[in-house]
Amino acid sequence: MRRLPVIFALGAALVVPVVALAGTGATPIGTTPVVVLSITGSVIGNVDHGRIIIDGGPSAVDNSRAPQVTSGARCVQPDGDTKQTCRGDNFSFRAVGGHYTLLVYGTGVDVVAVGTGWVKVAGIPDLGAGDGKYSVNGADFASLPGVQTDKLLIGTNG
Repeated sequence: MRRLPVIFALGAALVVPVVALAGTGATPIGTTPVVVLSITGSVIGNVDHGRIIIDGGPSAVDNSRAPQVTSGARCVQPDGDTKQTCRGDNFSFRAVGGHYTLLVYGTGVDVVAVGTGWVKVAGIPDLGAGDGKYSVNGADFASLPGVQTDKLLIGTNG
């Protein structure tokens, strides 16, 4: 079974650095997000089983830049709120051309983002090594940590 194949292509200008997480395991949705991402740019992804919270801020008001989630997920977005919460199985999402904050919980998570901002990633504490891999801004891949990382800058050189 797969736990976290997560891919981040995080970049700016003409350079597209990459972040990727891939792994195995079968655990229920945890209380710590697999991915926390704050980005100015665009992000797309897929979740095999889980929950995503997307805050589009001012971008959510503009229908052309409002986050979208495909079938397979039930979404709730209170009137006047810029944040939507979606749960389900085998659903995809995209948020293009604005500033977005995402929290992703679950298994089988894939994320691709282009822009600038920061990301935090976490694996399954019980598995240690072998839970998945990640890379930020084109660096070598590293094993997912059992605890959530500090903020990792994306789309920057420092």
